[in-house]
Amino acid sequence: MGRCCLQRLLINMLAKRTLHEKPLILLLVGVLAVSTAAILIKLALPHASPLAISFYRLLFSSIIAFVIYRSRRSRPEVSLSKSNIFLMILGGVFLALHFTSWTCSLDMLSVSSSVIFVTTTPLWVGLLSPLIFKEKVPSKFYLGVGLAILGGILIATLSTGETNVNGQESSLLGLFLALVGAWMASAYFIIGKKLTGALPTELYVTTVYSVATIVLGLFLAVEQRGTLAVYQPATYGLLLLMAVIPQTLGHTSFNLALNALSARTVSLSLLFEPVGSTILAIFLLKEIPSAVEVAGGILILTGLVVALKTSPNVG
Repeated sequence: MGRCCLQRLLINMLAKRTLHEKPLILLLVGVLAVSTAAILIKLALPHASPLAISFYRLLFSSIIAFVIYRSRRSRPEVSLSKSNIFLMILGGVFLALHFTSWTCSLDMLSVSSSVIFVTTTPLWVGLLSPLIFKEKVPSKFYLGVGLAILGGILIATLSTGETNVNGQESSLLGLFLALVGAWMASAYFIIGKKLTGALPTELYVTTVYSVATIVLGLFLAVEQRGTLAVYQPATYGLLLLMAVIPQTLGHTSFNLALNALSARTVSLSLLFEPVGSTILAIFLLKEIPSAVEVAGGILILTGLVVALKTSPNVG
């Protein structure tokens, strides 16, 4: 009974009526869902490698996406051009690299630092938007970029090598990996926006998730030298939750919202993720952010808010 209700909920989220009438609701669902990702990853990291976590998250997500796509009563015929196929493959590669680099950063950083850095995605999307989408970017947007960069420098220079109140040492490599995760996510968002209208969202999501799974599977085969590690049932449960909540509900909501909103607007909504993730980390993981993380995070989020105010509602 619960399984059927969940399936109906996911299918209803994919309905075009919801998309066109209430795209901001999709963003709200997406933000709430993705805020749980860092917590679930942190809980799984003692039991599985970052690469294994990324692989199984995408594997389960691609299966769910395929089931949802096949459950649709009407599936329009799609003619895939070579350029669209290439972009979907490229999107899958960028998504795989995003999850790999970000999950590795969470193995080296607190939740607050890692999530704050990875959610600088909007800044990089905004910087590329004038070139790719011909969107005019107001000068205040660059003020937001400057504030965010200042916050990032503050965290990188003052917290690196120091042990915070949770006994965790801040790593410059971890900060860089979180930043790489933001760059890869930016490329993923931009490709999703370019394919908007050309392909059904369900088909795009299923294909991109599947490509990312294959890429991560190849990386994992190298890491584990061709063997398949077996984990405890609780670990698989965490990996499945990642696929259902932050991935299926979260990322699919963002992909759907791209049909009605600009890539910059959708990615900027992610600025609320660090707040939710940090609050959850305080209560569930007992991770209390340091003063430097709080100060740097405030600067980064302020920069994101400034940039958000300059973002167009549609693109």
